[in-house]
Amino acid sequence: MEWRYHIPPLAALNAFVAYARTGGIRRAAVALGVDHAVVSRHLRDLENTLGVALRNRSEGGLTPEGHDYHARIAPLLDGLARATADIRGQMPQVTLTCSHGIAYHWLLPRLASFRQLYPGVDLMLRPVDSDCRFDPDRIDTVLHADIRYINDHNPAPIPPRVRALPVARPPVFPVASPACLRRLAHPLRRAADLLHAPLLIEDNDTEWRLWFAGQSVAVAHVAGCSRLWQAHLALAAARAGEGIALANAYLLEDDLQTGRLVRVTTTDIPLRDVSLGAYVLRATEQAWQARPMVMLRTWLEAQLHAGTVVVVTSDHH
Repeated sequence: MEWRYHIPPLAALNAFVAYARTGGIRRAAVALGVDHAVVSRHLRDLENTLGVALRNRSEGGLTPEGHDYHARIAPLLDGLARATADIRGQMPQVTLTCSHGIAYHWLLPRLASFRQLYPGVDLMLRPVDSDCRFDPDRIDTVLHADIRYINDHNPAPIPPRVRALPVARPPVFPVASPACLRRLAHPLRRAADLLHAPLLIEDNDTEWRLWFAGQSVAVAHVAGCSRLWQAHLALAAARAGEGIALANAYLLEDDLQTGRLVRVTTTDIPLRDVSLGAYVLRATEQAWQARPMVMLRTWLEAQLHAGTVVVVTSDHH
């Protein structure tokens, strides 16, 4: 076992990985909570021990040898940290960000079941409507996962070293309050009839146009009765009886169960199920395999695929 004595000190390896991930000695020092002179000394000692230059001192960053060394040892150090935390029974904090709609109407009623299954996981739900930016180089004691609805017509590229898993692909459908449907001037016999109904539009009419295309209705522009910023506001307007919104069951499960909102139907030609995107779970590669993240991922997949939502449909037209 003589090879063990040739492993560089753990402090030096941690300093090197922090430097590689943050891109600077001072940033690495902040991440590690030490003085920058300590990081500089560890890096110098590590290079002397290995007999190889790991940093490109003229241009900054890592040398090719430094990149290769970092790629090989970083997962090992992450695994060592996870194994140590596991055997101590320690669980890092997990922050789950997602849009307000799915946070309030789908996740909140189910969080109690997650906490019952995994009482040792400190999970914080943080509703954020803006897309979360992941920094794979950031060193953080809090694991971060994000659930985001990714539209098929405008898919965002997955950044390097970020893992993504589609966890649900729900159909979207029009919904309205019963009072709103009673006020319609004309009966809804086919999908095209909705073009004459008060439609609630989000930032633009793209989703409505794609939904109509899924019903074999070609339309260049959808003139809505009201333009709102995002789905959360559109559904609030639908609850208030202002018009018909386009949504999916994960955004309004309680509304459908209580009948506060109903799924709009047509009498002559039934509306087709149309899917326009998927809910995608994302996290950095270093967080993806952490035990609490595996627990969260497994639970989410089970919840999103378990059971069906009771949907009340309109019967006024």
